[in-house]
Amino acid sequence: MTAAPHIPVSLILTTRNEAAHVPLFLDGIRAQTVRPAEIVICDGGSTDGTVERLRELGADLPLRIIVEPGANIARGRNCAIRTAAHDILAITDAGCEIEPGWLERITEPLLRTPEVDAVGGGYTLIGQTPVQRWTRASSLPLDQQDPAAFLPSSRSFAARRSAIEKAGMYPEHLTFAGEDTALVLRMKQLGARFVTRWDARVHWYPRATFRAFLRQHYLYGLGDGEARNNGSRYARTAIKWSFFIALPAAALISPWLLFLLPAALLAYASYLCPIYRWRSLPMGERIGGYLFIAMKEWSMFAGYLVGRLRGAPGRGEQ
Repeated sequence: MTAAPHIPVSLILTTRNEAAHVPLFLDGIRAQTVRPAEIVICDGGSTDGTVERLRELGADLPLRIIVEPGANIARGRNCAIRTAAHDILAITDAGCEIEPGWLERITEPLLRTPEVDAVGGGYTLIGQTPVQRWTRASSLPLDQQDPAAFLPSSRSFAARRSAIEKAGMYPEHLTFAGEDTALVLRMKQLGARFVTRWDARVHWYPRATFRAFLRQHYLYGLGDGEARNNGSRYARTAIKWSFFIALPAAALISPWLLFLLPAALLAYASYLCPIYRWRSLPMGERIGGYLFIAMKEWSMFAGYLVGRLRGAPGRGEQ
């Protein structure tokens, strides 16, 4: 069997306690139609043997491993970027399952067209717990998103290092999340040219429990609040759901208004149904997806408010 050709690309990722995912991730790299010239991994201080497993199981791959105990995701990615030998960077997460054509597709626009600065790839959710299925049902399908307005996730992203450096790198002052959105918005503000490749896909597992789901989206909102991102989006969230809250309150004055609440909720569900492709899902997943949209948006909104009120720690030290 002929080995896949190498391309002048550095694959970048961070890890922390990802030992369980290492074999599947490395197999995904080996299955690529093209291979990166190097794989630069920054480990944030794993205690489960992640680094040892990477070195043992990835001995046949061009791994470069940096250990930075305590590094958050943004700092880990920045350390890997500074270490990388190539200007074109492909970025993903160790917990993702990578389709065989992902690396070739996500880097092709950068290798072919010098004017392209970044490529946003696609991603889908997998997993079989009820929470994972409901999370998947509450996630907007790729074909319903506007490629021009799409904000790529760094689980499926490629860019020129020069464009990332121009935008100030990943913001390390954020507490936990939102670093990729902040970077992408800054790159776009500076005029970076983005291309979207939905066919460059990775698959990732959302949180398996309800508590973890709420915490994850709270932290997403916290990162947006600290970075002052997407303010108009959160304003729309507050206005939309405040309407549903206002109806029961108004019913204290005019009881007949209470009957409008189920009608309004049903109308909104009918509006969302074709957008989220719920008609093909079992009824339980449709209901779960609808409820999870509300809980996701309110969790993120709560995190956003906290982030805005307290600001980002260490912001002035960057």
